[in-house]
Amino acid sequence: MKVMTYSLMAKSELCRIRPENSCCQLAEAYGLLLYAKLLSDGHNSYSTDNSAIAHLIGGTAASVCGVYADVLTLPKNSTSGSAVGAGNRFAVRIPNAEQKKLLCAAFAGSGGILEKECCVDAFLRGAFLVCGTVTDPKKDYHLEFLAGSERRCEILADAMKRVGLRTHKLNRNERWVIYVKDADGIMNLMNRMGAPYAAGHIEQTREMRGWRNNANRRVNCDQANIDRTLSASEQQCAAIRRLMGERGLEAIPPELREIASLRLENPEMSLRELSESLSEPISRSGVNHRLKKLMELAEE
Repeated sequence: MKVMTYSLMAKSELCRIRPENSCCQLAEAYGLLLYAKLLSDGHNSYSTDNSAIAHLIGGTAASVCGVYADVLTLPKNSTSGSAVGAGNRFAVRIPNAEQKKLLCAAFAGSGGILEKECCVDAFLRGAFLVCGTVTDPKKDYHLEFLAGSERRCEILADAMKRVGLRTHKLNRNERWVIYVKDADGIMNLMNRMGAPYAAGHIEQTREMRGWRNNANRRVNCDQANIDRTLSASEQQCAAIRRLMGERGLEAIPPELREIASLRLENPEMSLRELSESLSEPISRSGVNHRLKKLMELAEE
């Protein structure tokens, strides 16, 4: 049973889209077939473990280009790249040279295919379905296209730049990759391609991460305040004990005796709690002033 990863969830959402305009149908077909390498010399087949994508490529080749490609289910022990015991893989194959020529002819003069912004979105959707992956946002913000050749990478980079996406490129083992690393950019791309549910999942995850970080900051802040209170209390208690040991409680001025006893009995109390526990409550700064006076007397 295949695990529904975030990347697979996003692709399942995108596979259900059927462009209405003929220009967008052509642009999506261009993205699918270009990055499946079916428009490249010497490449007549494309394989994937995603049945929906394989059938989408086959259906698009037929409806847009008039090419009836074969969509095949490969056996589990096929030498096409899947391991023995793994799930089925699916192949899209161009049956002959004449059909391959017809497929490529559909995109002759492809420079005008991406003139409209809606067509750019459709093109990116097709490319992502074939060569894109996206990491679960709970782990990291990372979406990439394994474009392969430098030319295909540049075509993607230009398209993404046109719609305001900030991208990065790298050459990984002689294959070019273009990627997006920020949550806003990935959400923008998901929405543009037609996957609002996947985009909303990123937003929800980011909000939860923000709440968690804020909670951690509050906990850390509270702990820091507690540590400071206990550290100051230890110094104050040591000073009061030293003062009482050397001069006795009677030697402590009457206005300081009550706060001295309270501090010794309640070393964990904050200044505010001490002020509220006095027989005649005073301000927090007043409590702090008296404790400082006790420490000065101890130093003397």
